[in-house]
Amino acid sequence: MANTLRAGAITGSPTAGLCERMCIEVKRVFDGCKEVFNNQSYVLELAGIPPQATPPFTFVEAVNYGATAFENVSVSSLENGKARISGDVVVPILVTFTDANGNAYTATSSLRLHRDVVLSVPAPTIAPYTIEVFSAFVSRIGSFISNEAVSVSACLVLIIKVIVIADILVPTYGNCVYPECVDCGDICNEFLSLPLFP
Repeated sequence: MANTLRAGAITGSPTAGLCERMCIEVKRVFDGCKEVFNNQSYVLELAGIPPQATPPFTFVEAVNYGATAFENVSVSSLENGKARISGDVVVPILVTFTDANGNAYTATSSLRLHRDVVLSVPAPTIAPYTIEVFSAFVSRIGSFISNEAVSVSACLVLIIKVIVIADILVPTYGNCVYPECVDCGDICNEFLSLPLFP
């Protein structure tokens, strides 16, 4: 019999198996907006270059890692429940490069962008709202302009969200029941079972 108490597509009636109402605490996205920057040029100042890395360096890639910060936030109320939200988005970036000996290394950097957007905000309540930013940054085109800086052409996606912590009541099917893990096999046994010679 199929396990119906697991994540996945619903077959049959979606109300079959509902057994309780559950109050859960969630981060509700009250409003948000997305910005896409395609093939933009950025200069990244690098930190944490390993001392054993030998110049000249060759750029490999740059990707974001960790949480994106939204600093120096300013909120100004507008009409119809809107607000002007401005601040500095700080995207942490991991840069991979090779040195003169062909060894691969990583260094860190960050990209700071000032953003100024209009979003809907909730009416005043006891529980305040917060502003969060999600980012996705990737570059595979770049070159070192010094031993501590690289110029890149990158794609960047920013999503700025107004977040409200809320307790919501939802219908549920109960607790999730996980299936047993399926072992993919012992690679050593498979390897040793091969003939010694063709």
